[in-house]
Amino acid sequence: SPDAADSGPIFDDEPVQKVSNNDHYNVFAMGNVHPEQSKPVHDTYHIEQAAQNVIIDSLDMSDDREEIDQNDDDNDLAKEREIEDFKTKNKSFESSNNFFKEANNKLSEINNLLYADYKKSEAELARRNSKEYASQMELECAKVRGDLLSYKMDY
Repeated sequence: SPDAADSGPIFDDEPVQKVSNNDHYNVFAMGNVHPEQSKPVHDTYHIEQAAQNVIIDSLDMSDDREEIDQNDDDNDLAKEREIEDFKTKNKSFESSNNFFKEANNKLSEINNLLYADYKKSEAELARRNSKEYASQMELECAKVRGDLLSYKMDY
């Protein structure tokens, strides 16, 4: 069948390139030393870390630098806006604080006046609850009663 013939490995009838195998150049020789063999090069690059702990590709800094600068500018602008917001809120709080200080001063004055009135009333109440005051009132009532009786008799 044609599928069975196509399913096997493919071997070229003739190799594309012949490999040299002589004393001058033998690719299969294990003992040959190549004095000009290159030494391995270890590529080392400084890795920068952003504030979010994301590693930035240091091999392509030219394109990223503009983006990083833009991000820094955006972050600076956001921080400046935040500072301005705090300043505005602070002014508002200072204004409110001044309003409450004035209101507190007025209430303190009113409180002092009311307390003074309370002390006067307390002293008057204590005086009226005394025996001397009761005796004095009895005498005054008797006098007024006498005046009233003499007035009635006159008419």
